Amino acid sequence: MMAASVLLISPPVVGSPKLMSLAFNSQMQNPQQVGADEFHQKLLALSGRRIVIDERAGNALGSENAILAATRSGAVDVAVISGGVTSSVVPELGVFDIPFLFRDVAHAKAVAQGPVGAAIAAKFADKGLVLLALGKQGFRNLTNSQHPIRTPADVKGLKIRVIPNPVYQMTFQALGAQVVPMEFPLVYAALKDGRLDGQENPVPTIAASRFYEVQKYLTLTGHFFAPIAFVANRAMFEQLDPHDQELLISAAKAGAEATWRAQADSEKVAELRSSGMDVIETFDRKAFIEAVKPLDAEFEKKFGKELLAAIRSTP
Repeated sequence: MMAASVLLISPPVVGSPKLMSLAFNSQMQNPQQVGADEFHQKLLALSGRRIVIDERAGNALGSENAILAATRSGAVDVAVISGGVTSSVVPELGVFDIPFLFRDVAHAKAVAQGPVGAAIAAKFADKGLVLLALGKQGFRNLTNSQHPIRTPADVKGLKIRVIPNPVYQMTFQALGAQVVPMEFPLVYAALKDGRLDGQENPVPTIAASRFYEVQKYLTLTGHFFAPIAFVANRAMFEQLDPHDQELLISAAKAGAEATWRAQADSEKVAELRSSGMDVIETFDRKAFIEAVKPLDAEFEKKFGKELLAAIRSTP
């Protein structure tokens, strides 16, 4: 009877928190980390700490390709991954990789959050993934250790690292570079020992990775716009009830918005200058666009004229 009375007055048992893994690979203070941290905090708040995040950063789980593979397999629940890596699995996202396609950040955001972004999101399901949101890594720029780059002729013959991504490789081959696809964690050492002459990345990544220690010249080409994909394992996501699915999407959108709001590159460019890099802001943009123009037919075949027209006409 005493036991029964205790049971009657005891508070209801609260279910155990749900543990969810979150992974990304980038230097600290890079957009992936900014977005992942905001996602983490927002999900804790929205769920009343009912969903607990195990966040893994840096090289804890390997390269971005390894993290993406782990997310597809279910070993990782949610990942924040560079768009150029994600498009190797979801080719439709590769439309963001087309050189000189986006006018500015506002144009890229309007495309990512509009009908084009929604159509691309639908392509993730067959790959075992759910696209929760698209954020901003930023426009990618070119560094090298040999000489200032102002025209495509200055790129010719340089050993340039790119993401293992077909559009990136095609673009730099068109510019005359010796293209070296390489996972990001290997890049610094290869620049230092001379296996590479240069690489391309957003300014925050160049600064956070201390590439100024092994690269002398930075040209602000802005040749690719790089999104960030907030992705979830599809099986895990579909096992959640609709309310928790909405929480996950809302948290990812908050994380993505934090990356869109991230500081302009100007402050980081100043840091790179003060660290000894020569920053080339004036270059022959028209010549670069003309050099990659022969790729237009391939892009139209791969992505469709209508899609490219829709992106270019997005206000």
